[in-house]
Amino acid sequence: MGKYINLNSKGEHIGTSYQDKVNSLIADGATTLDPSNLTYQPNMVCVMNNGMFAAAGYAYSESEFKAFNMPDGRSKTWLVYPHAEQVAK
Repeated sequence: MGKYINLNSKGEHIGTSYQDKVNSLIADGATTLDPSNLTYQPNMVCVMNNGMFAAAGYAYSESEFKAFNMPDGRSKTWLVYPHAEQVAK
């Protein structure tokens, strides 16, 4: 895994908390996905709650999607974010 999103398409920081990241990405055009029926698609982002911080990981391939989607006890929100490829680093 290696590409994460910290800025939106306008160059604004998306925050550090789980909910801030989710809300910021939705405000910039992301849509949520049903976690019970996930399949890989372009521009997928997984926002993960890591306790002290959150991460917005860009699932740029099916193997990245599978890695992010492995059960690990963390809260996760899956989004389709049209700017994911552009802003992920």
